[in-house]
Amino acid sequence: MRLRFLPLLAVPATVYADAQAVLNDINAIRTQLTTLSSSVEGVVSGIPGIPHALQVQVDATVLDRHIQAGARDANASPPFGSSSLQVGLSLIALQPAITDALGQISEKNTTFGELGVIVLSSLVQLKRDTTAFSDGIVPKLGALEAAIAPAVVRSIEEAFDEAIAAYESNAI
Repeated sequence: MRLRFLPLLAVPATVYADAQAVLNDINAIRTQLTTLSSSVEGVVSGIPGIPHALQVQVDATVLDRHIQAGARDANASPPFGSSSLQVGLSLIALQPAITDALGQISEKNTTFGELGVIVLSSLVQLKRDTTAFSDGIVPKLGALEAAIAPAVVRSIEEAFDEAIAAYESNAI
């Protein structure tokens, strides 16, 4: 008798999200960027820097999970409507944190040494997932915010490209 509900568990649940879920994701991303930046600051060359370099990898993985969750929530959300301005402003406020963190990571490219290839892989993955996140958000924004968003997205993509280029030059 108890098994007759078992097939219902196999039906995928519909995921519903809204602007508040996306705002929560943006805040989680901002917090994790601060953590990542702090870890990057601690990286030094050689064996003493290995624990910090490994922590950077852990922090980047956690950041990527937040970005992926944001992309899922953005894709599951209806248009943001009256919350569009708040989401747009949150993204604008997040942009300098992203570009600063990527600049900091770029500056440490020689410090990471042999582990730079791992950083490069993380940067490529983070860029891919950040693009998916922005691709999920921009269509849900109002007209004004959607008109501004491409410049913000472009700035973030350029910062990723610069960081990736810094690590690609050492990977060759």
